[in-house]
Amino acid sequence: MAQKPAGFSWPPELTEEQGKLLDFLDHLGNNGWARNPQTEELMPKVLGELHAAGLGISLVEEAMKSIGYDKDDLHQLDRWESKRTTGKFGR
Repeated sequence: MAQKPAGFSWPPELTEEQGKLLDFLDHLGNNGWARNPQTEELMPKVLGELHAAGLGISLVEEAMKSIGYDKDDLHQLDRWESKRTTGKFGR
Protein backbone atom coordinates (compact mmCIF):
# COMPACT_ATOMS: atom_id res chain seq x y z
CA MET A 1 0.00 0.00 0.00
CA ALA A 2 0.95 3.62 -0.35
CA GLN A 3 2.99 5.44 2.18
CA LYS A 4 4.10 9.02 2.21
CA PRO A 5 7.02 9.37 -0.22
CA ALA A 6 10.43 10.33 1.14
CA GLY A 7 10.81 14.09 1.25
CA PHE A 8 7.06 14.71 1.10
CA SER A 9 5.73 17.50 3.30
CA TRP A 10 2.12 18.13 4.19
CA PRO A 11 0.80 21.51 3.05
CA PRO A 12 2.03 24.38 5.24
CA GLU A 13 -1.51 25.32 6.27
CA LEU A 14 -1.69 22.13 8.35
CA THR A 15 -0.55 22.30 11.95
CA GLU A 16 2.26 20.16 13.27
CA GLU A 17 -0.32 18.14 15.24
CA GLN A 18 -2.41 17.53 12.11
CA GLY A 19 0.68 16.45 10.18
CA LYS A 20 1.71 14.00 12.90
CA LEU A 21 -1.79 12.53 13.01
CA LEU A 22 -1.82 12.13 9.22
CA ASP A 23 1.61 10.49 9.40
CA PHE A 24 0.32 8.01 11.97
CA LEU A 25 -2.78 7.30 9.89
CA ASP A 26 -0.51 6.69 6.88
CA HIS A 27 1.56 4.31 9.02
CA LEU A 28 -1.60 2.39 9.95
CA GLY A 29 -2.55 2.27 6.27
CA ASN A 30 0.21 -0.17 5.38
CA ASN A 31 -2.53 -2.76 4.91
CA GLY A 32 -5.15 -0.44 3.42
CA TRP A 33 -6.72 -0.03 6.87
CA ALA A 34 -8.01 -3.60 6.75
CA ARG A 35 -10.12 -4.62 9.70
CA ASN A 36 -8.06 -6.44 12.32
CA PRO A 37 -7.60 -6.23 16.10
CA GLN A 38 -5.04 -3.42 15.81
CA THR A 39 -7.19 -1.24 13.55
CA GLU A 40 -10.32 -2.03 15.60
CA GLU A 41 -8.56 -0.47 18.57
CA LEU A 42 -6.75 2.40 16.86
CA MET A 43 -8.75 3.66 13.89
CA PRO A 44 -11.79 5.16 15.66
CA LYS A 45 -9.44 6.88 18.11
CA VAL A 46 -7.12 8.26 15.41
CA LEU A 47 -10.02 9.47 13.27
CA GLY A 48 -11.52 11.10 16.36
CA GLU A 49 -8.23 12.87 17.07
CA LEU A 50 -8.06 14.05 13.45
CA HIS A 51 -11.63 15.33 13.71
CA ALA A 52 -10.85 17.13 16.98
CA ALA A 53 -7.77 18.65 15.31
CA GLY A 54 -10.01 20.16 12.62
CA LEU A 55 -9.64 17.55 9.87
CA GLY A 56 -12.92 15.98 8.88
CA ILE A 57 -13.03 12.74 6.92
CA SER A 58 -13.15 14.47 3.52
CA LEU A 59 -9.92 16.36 4.26
CA VAL A 60 -8.31 13.22 5.64
CA GLU A 61 -9.25 11.29 2.50
CA GLU A 62 -7.92 14.10 0.32
CA ALA A 63 -4.60 14.01 2.20
CA MET A 64 -4.32 10.22 1.87
CA LYS A 65 -5.21 10.37 -1.82
CA SER A 66 -2.45 12.96 -2.33
CA ILE A 67 0.15 10.44 -1.18
CA GLY A 68 -1.09 7.55 -3.29
CA TYR A 69 -3.96 5.74 -1.56
CA ASP A 70 -6.59 4.50 -4.00
CA LYS A 71 -10.39 4.44 -4.09
CA ASP A 72 -10.63 1.13 -2.22
CA ASP A 73 -8.35 2.39 0.55
CA LEU A 74 -10.38 5.58 0.90
CA HIS A 75 -13.55 3.49 1.09
CA GLN A 76 -12.02 1.73 4.09
CA LEU A 77 -11.52 5.12 5.74
CA ASP A 78 -15.23 5.83 5.21
CA ARG A 79 -16.04 2.53 6.88
CA TRP A 80 -13.84 3.41 9.86
CA GLU A 81 -15.44 6.84 10.10
CA SER A 82 -18.80 5.09 10.30
CA LYS A 83 -17.43 2.96 13.14
CA ARG A 84 -16.22 6.10 14.91
CA THR A 85 -19.48 8.00 14.55
CA THR A 86 -22.11 5.25 14.79
CA GLY A 87 -20.29 2.40 16.48
CA LYS A 88 -20.90 0.18 13.45
CA PHE A 89 -18.36 -0.70 10.79
CA GLY A 90 -19.73 0.67 7.49
CA ARG A 91 -20.32 -1.16 4.26
